[in-house]
Amino acid sequence: MILPIIDRIKSWETDAFGDLYELSVDRVYRMIYHRTLDTPQTEDIVSMVFMKAFRSVKSFRGTTEGEYFSWLLRIAYNTMIDSFRDVTHESLDDHEASFWKDTMVAHDMDNKSKLEEVLSYMDTLSEKEQDILRLRIWDELSYQEIADITGESV
Repeated sequence: MILPIIDRIKSWETDAFGDLYELSVDRVYRMIYHRTLDTPQTEDIVSMVFMKAFRSVKSFRGTTEGEYFSWLLRIAYNTMIDSFRDVTHESLDDHEASFWKDTMVAHDMDNKSKLEEVLSYMDTLSEKEQDILRLRIWDELSYQEIADITGESV
């Protein structure tokens, strides 16, 4: 369903990009929102992602829908990382820690203890390893999709 739309775009039917956007935006939005926990910031990053995708979709050489989503999510991942570097704001970890701390108030002490243990463990990982875990657990991506997005081996 996506590949014929890409073919239309490559044939200079630029209005077909709206169809591609509609089929892809939810997945990109979810991936970014899980990291920012901020709707306006997520919307800004998603806009940048699709502007970059629009400019480079004609160079896309994939032959499957999975390759398309890997390509698009890699653009999203890189755009998000660039955005975090460019803007002075709380770090991603601060956003997540704040979210989880607020959530813990509503849970019992056992859940709080387990969550603190997980967050403590996450702090021992490199930023790249944390990103890989988020892509796998929160975005439910396959190992191959994660490798395509991060540029790491499976």
